[in-house]
Amino acid sequence: MKNLTPLAQTYVDRFSAASGSLPGHNSPAVAALRKSGLARFASLDFPGRKVEEWRFTNLTALTKGIKTTDAPANAALPAAEFETPHVMTFVNGRFSEQDSRLDRLPDGVKLTSLAAELDVGNSALLGTEADDKRAVVALNTAFMEDGVVLNAAPGVTLDAPILIRFVSVAGTGANAHHMRNVIHLGEKATVTLVEEHAGVDGHAYFANPVTDITLDKGARLNHYKYQAESADAFHLANTDTELAEGAVYENFALSTGARLSRNELETRILGGGAESILNGAYLMRGTQHCDTTTITRHLVPENVSRQIYKGILDDEAQGVFQGKIQIVPDAQQVSGDQLSRALLLSDRASVAVKPELEIHADDVKCSHGASSGELDEDALFYLQSRGIEEKTARKMLIDAFLADVLEEVSNDDVREYFAAVTARWMDKV
Repeated sequence: MKNLTPLAQTYVDRFSAASGSLPGHNSPAVAALRKSGLARFASLDFPGRKVEEWRFTNLTALTKGIKTTDAPANAALPAAEFETPHVMTFVNGRFSEQDSRLDRLPDGVKLTSLAAELDVGNSALLGTEADDKRAVVALNTAFMEDGVVLNAAPGVTLDAPILIRFVSVAGTGANAHHMRNVIHLGEKATVTLVEEHAGVDGHAYFANPVTDITLDKGARLNHYKYQAESADAFHLANTDTELAEGAVYENFALSTGARLSRNELETRILGGGAESILNGAYLMRGTQHCDTTTITRHLVPENVSRQIYKGILDDEAQGVFQGKIQIVPDAQQVSGDQLSRALLLSDRASVAVKPELEIHADDVKCSHGASSGELDEDALFYLQSRGIEEKTARKMLIDAFLADVLEEVSNDDVREYFAAVTARWMDKV
């Protein structure tokens, strides 16, 4: 048997005892799905740096196990960062009805918890994962607790964004949460979804969310994520999206939290006229590590993908961007663009960038670019020469660096929300 890392072995050893308290434990189909996930995880283990896709992100601190937290037990939930009439809240991996507002959803929008679906044996909504080689996804399948199940009927347009909150607090004995979200938009449906991931300061835990998204013909999902986990947390997220003909997927991820985080997105474009828009910003300080990894697969002709990611790194923080655009044979008249830029505020900060284009068709238009550097000293001197204090001048230049990527957020309210978050972060620069 393969020698596993300590945390992986702990999961394997306790699966039999834990499975009896997980949602859907009375369903043979759900039980079989979980056992399949565990078997794949046991054969893979947590990825090490010898795995090419993980060579810039070291999980050793996680795989040795998470220490017991010293944070106050049962602390109050952090206040929501975004205002909307539709709110679904999960606390320590479980749906919290008392902290949610779901009574104003329009007809045609169904929002339920994964736990409720699994308890009635609805494993079919998760599909099959037999060929999936991602260890953290397999682990999620084995131990998934709860999450969002969102279905929008054809033609529905939601009046306001849905806010999904995932909050981790100390005091329950659980320091890992494996959330599973399933989102399906019917033909020509339009939904805006905002995720907040938050944790109480001082609380150490592992967040392992997986999101499966299916967009039917002409559907549009505006999907925004704010990752503000505790500074002692580990956050490893996977988002898989399939786009049918004419569908549009807009994703923006803003990351300021966690000791170590990774936001991995795999997008499969299955229809002509579809558009994938992946953007984001990461703001890291101290010894934080933030990894953004994307793979966009153009599997048919005549569609578009765009990516812009920007990072600001202070102190000894580390950033990673790995972006791959894959265009299969016969996927002609495809456009794919990718850009990564990082601003280093300290000579101890660092960023690793690996952009890739894998093109097997000849009638395409693709580009990728990556750059990193310090603040422009000439621009800083110019602003100071005009009577602007150095700290204020630095903030102005940082704000200008972020401005164009924030403009990619098409929803005005979310753009203002993200701008306020970045302004608070910059107050500490």
